[in-house]
Amino acid sequence: MRTPTLKLVRYLVAYLLGAFLIGWGLWCFGYELLFPADVVREAANRALFLYAPNMFCGVIICWGAILVLTSYYHYAGGIWTYLGAILIGLSMMFAALTVDGYLTSGASFRVLFICFAIVVFVLLLGCFSLVAGQIRHRRKHRESPPNKSLEPTMTAP
Repeated sequence: MRTPTLKLVRYLVAYLLGAFLIGWGLWCFGYELLFPADVVREAANRALFLYAPNMFCGVIICWGAILVLTSYYHYAGGIWTYLGAILIGLSMMFAALTVDGYLTSGASFRVLFICFAIVVFVLLLGCFSLVAGQIRHRRKHRESPPNKSLEPTMTAP
């Protein structure tokens, strides 16, 4: 069985984008090691975020790994898997920004509560999207239609 050209192009794009994201995240980690944020932050009158860039790098590396692994294993979770990964990554970034903002500027409890409520909501949306992707993958893996019980059956003559 031959794989269609469009599918091969899609896999190639996913591999290249995943490798780019992993490389970008590792490069940013290396840059952070060479030029620590403490030194840059002191030079900018303590106006920069300190911990959030490391979370950004970690999330970017995870997104790249997810792209490469889902392409390699022919995971059939579809857009739900990618949406879930993006939402979970965004919630991790927002949580890091919230903690970083609290540590650097001392925000009030009300602001922290609202920010973490948004983080939990986006995290739950991401988790539900990942579960929906897993359900879709299992259905495709079994190659059975989702409404099999509603399809007409053959009757005996």
